[in-house]
Amino acid sequence: MGGREAIRGFAIQTLICLLDSLWATRQWTAVTLEPDSDNDKVDIHWEYADGSTLAQQVKSSKNQIGKGHVVAWCRELKDSHAADKYQLILAGPIAAAVLDDAPFDDVEVPTPTSMDTLALLDQAITKVDRYLTAKSIEPLPLPLRESLIYELVARMLQAAILGKRMPCEEFDGWLLSGITASYPHAVSQRLTTNCAVLWSVLEIAGPVVGSDRAFELILPLTVINGGASTAVVEMFLLRVWSTTREMRYRPERVIPEKPEEEYATRRRLGRPFGDFAITPQSSVEQYVVFVPVQRPGYEANEWPRGDYQVELFVKYGAQEALCSVKRVTITIRMDEFSVLTSGETRPISVSNLDKYLSLL
Repeated sequence: MGGREAIRGFAIQTLICLLDSLWATRQWTAVTLEPDSDNDKVDIHWEYADGSTLAQQVKSSKNQIGKGHVVAWCRELKDSHAADKYQLILAGPIAAAVLDDAPFDDVEVPTPTSMDTLALLDQAITKVDRYLTAKSIEPLPLPLRESLIYELVARMLQAAILGKRMPCEEFDGWLLSGITASYPHAVSQRLTTNCAVLWSVLEIAGPVVGSDRAFELILPLTVINGGASTAVVEMFLLRVWSTTREMRYRPERVIPEKPEEEYATRRRLGRPFGDFAITPQSSVEQYVVFVPVQRPGYEANEWPRGDYQVELFVKYGAQEALCSVKRVTITIRMDEFSVLTSGETRPISVSNLDKYLSLL
C-alpha cells in the first residue's frame, strides 16, 4: 500500500470512529483508536456502560472487496479475542455476496461506508448537531460545526498516535471547550435547560407592610437541577393581570413553611430573598413571599374580584433573559379578602389537574 493510500485509510478509520462517537443513543464509555495489541487486527476498541466491549477493524479499497478477503479478515479479527463483539467496517465497493452472507464467524459486517473523506466529514458536521441536541445544547452555526469537527479529528488523530484510551467524558469535554471558546451562548443555554421549577399552590396573604391593601403572594417553589453543572437562580418575577389592571410582583423574603403559624410570624422568621445555587442532581425548596412592585404603570392597590392571569418567570445566572415557568388562571372571590384582617393565608391551587380532567 502506497503512502497516499495509507494516509487515506487512516483518515477513513478516524472519521468512522468519530461518526460512531456521535451516536446520541449509544452508551459508550470509552474508545481507543489503534490500541496496543499483539496481532494488530483491532483498529478501534469500544467500551460500553453495561461492561461489554466491541472491536472493529476498518478495511478500505478503491477496488471491489471480495467475499474471500472479508471471510479471512473476519476470522482473524475473531481470533484476536480482543472483545465481546466484533465488526468489520468496509469502505468502498464490495461484492454482493458479502452482505448477502454476512456475518462471518459471528463478526458483523455493516453496510459499507464511503471512501470519500469529504463526504464523511459532511456526515459528521450534520451529526454533531443531533449529538449536542441530545445533550441539551442548542444547534450550532454551520461554520462552528465545521471547525469543531476538524478540531475533533485532530484530537482523535493525536490520541491514535499514542494509542490513548479516550473516555466519553473527555470527548464531551473537547466538544464543550470548543463551543465555549467560540459560542458560549449555546453552553449557557444548556446549563439551564436541565432545570425545572415546580409550582402548584399560591397562598394569598394580607400585607404586613403598607402596600395599599394589595395581596402579598406566597409561592412554594421547588427548583430541580437534573444537569451536570451547578445552576444559580438570581430571581423570580410574577406578572399578574386581568382585563382592567396590570401588576408585577417581586420576591422579597423566604419564609418557613409552618402553616400553623400566623403569616406575620412566618414572615418575621424569614430572611431576605437572594441568589441561591442548586448543585447537580439535587433540588432546593423555598417558600417565597412576593410583594407588588411600586412603579408607574402598574397597579399596587387592592385587587378587584374576578379572574386573573398569573405567570411565573425565573432568571438563571447563566442566562440573560427571564424564562417563563408556568401561566395559570386564578379567581379572586369575596372569601379571599378575609386575609386582609385575619392574619392567615388562603391557598389557591394552580395545578393543571382540573384542565386535564376536563379532557376525559
